[in-house]
Amino acid sequence: MYTSQITRSRKGAILLLLDLSGSMAETIIFEGREESKAQALANVVNSLVEEIISRCQKEHFVGDYFDIAIVGYSGTEAVSMLGRSWKSIAEVDQMYRSTRRRFITRTLPDGRKLSTIVESREWIAPQSNGRTPMGKALKMAKRLTSWWCSKHPESFPPIVINISDGEASDASHDKIRQLAKSLCEVGTSDGNVLLMNIHIATGHDSAESVMCFPSESAAVPASRYARLLYDISSTLPEVYNREIGEFAGGQPPYRAICYNAPIDEVVSLLAIGSLTTDRII
Repeated sequence: MYTSQITRSRKGAILLLLDLSGSMAETIIFEGREESKAQALANVVNSLVEEIISRCQKEHFVGDYFDIAIVGYSGTEAVSMLGRSWKSIAEVDQMYRSTRRRFITRTLPDGRKLSTIVESREWIAPQSNGRTPMGKALKMAKRLTSWWCSKHPESFPPIVINISDGEASDASHDKIRQLAKSLCEVGTSDGNVLLMNIHIATGHDSAESVMCFPSESAAVPASRYARLLYDISSTLPEVYNREIGEFAGGQPPYRAICYNAPIDEVVSLLAIGSLTTDRII
């Protein structure tokens, strides 16, 4: 299980579920600048899409190795952010909405600060409005992944990455558990859907409650919401063990959850979440 290589005939799939609720307007420090969580999240997601495209790049074209879907949820709805539900990576390469010059400050190993300006493509724009209908997002994720698995029955199963800074406004904890369980029962002959949850830290969150890719035997923070996210996150297969061990330490098997994750670490977390891009042949 979870051994299928990514080829043009056995594509991979990545589905991002993005919290676009009003609380994402809160400001944080990202890449050396103060930005809203919504803007930082858009930067992270756009960078991830660019990275996946680059990994699929051949000499003169982008190989059709992946399908991508991005679902944003806020107010009372969950909606696709890339037009129709799934787009091939080759299509995504041609459909960016704009380019943006970004000022980035990095800290070098010797402690010095290095500021640069980069120009990046954008597929999604920052949004922050209304409540957090995570339940609807999980329902939509099941519909999308069920359809995809029916079309690609022998592929590596879809990776679903849910990024949020708060609790669902449209479902109880028990209902969220039911919806996540139903989603993770979808699959291909190579395994079931993998659900990864990233909870973005806010300014008042305690560093003591940070939890990233815990071992199954590790202690979970006392927060009821941390426990919920732990419960609904997939146990990751062996293909992830080396990368997660280097990032988080501990012993496998690992849970696919990062709780109170600093936004500047989300890029690394997403790279781990989309690990199957390393399996392209």
